[in-house]
Amino acid sequence: MTTAAAPASHRVLARQPAVAPDRATHTDLTADCVYGPVPSRRYGTTLGLNLLPVDEKHCTLRCTYCQLGGENPRKSKTFPPIAQYARELGAALQALAATGTLRGHAIDALVFSGNGDATMHPDLTAAVDVTLALRERWAPGVPIVLLTGGTELVRADVRQAVARLDEVAVKVDAGSQQVFERLDMPWRPIALADIVAAASELPNAVVQTLLVQGSVDNTTPAEIDLWLGHLRTARPLRADVHTLDRPPIEKKLRKVPAVVLEAVAARARAEAGVACRTFAGGLDD
Repeated sequence: MTTAAAPASHRVLARQPAVAPDRATHTDLTADCVYGPVPSRRYGTTLGLNLLPVDEKHCTLRCTYCQLGGENPRKSKTFPPIAQYARELGAALQALAATGTLRGHAIDALVFSGNGDATMHPDLTAAVDVTLALRERWAPGVPIVLLTGGTELVRADVRQAVARLDEVAVKVDAGSQQVFERLDMPWRPIALADIVAAASELPNAVVQTLLVQGSVDNTTPAEIDLWLGHLRTARPLRADVHTLDRPPIEKKLRKVPAVVLEAVAARARAEAGVACRTFAGGLDD
């Protein structure tokens, strides 16, 4: 999944995970449950929400372009307690309510991102409960967004929890199962079609898609045809299509020109009936 880059002012744990020699190393882990503000092309100025362990990436995917690297997500079982998360978020939102800004910035959205995929937290429902309650008390009207690889959406309890958020941005980076496995590299077997089907059951799903060329190419006519089929199945609020913004882990991946992004977006609008935005410089958060 695409995650927010941490500003220099907030604590970051720098690590050098073991990766293949032809891969770049990226480490940008947050040491907090709440971090930012973080600028986002999609959501404005955001407050990042991290429900994952502070010392490693925790995700069901090891995307070849993720800036957090490809570490094994099962090494740690130490998730932040909900009470700790609530304290940090409550303090940040109270400060925001007192002055209208946080560290000099108005906040446009609260975004679950951080060190991986928040849907992996064992108390996700409680985390959503706390976030909604604190938002209503201290920052009414500020939308809450989840960025997710979508693999845990196949669980009914996860869908029930996140359906109460304002947006769930679900990663759909491919049309075919083969390209999905090569580009997003799931840790356990899962069908891309199952992720899309789960997204279709959400009232607040947004499809986020990163297009690349090079060692993996998800821009071929066949891939885009299949991807459009996923849009028709998922029926999202919209699709956000972007390309590489930071040097990828897999060095042989290449950024896609803006004209290609626009052509894909035009097809999404015309052939799938889905509103589509493009971001030639990536998404940030």
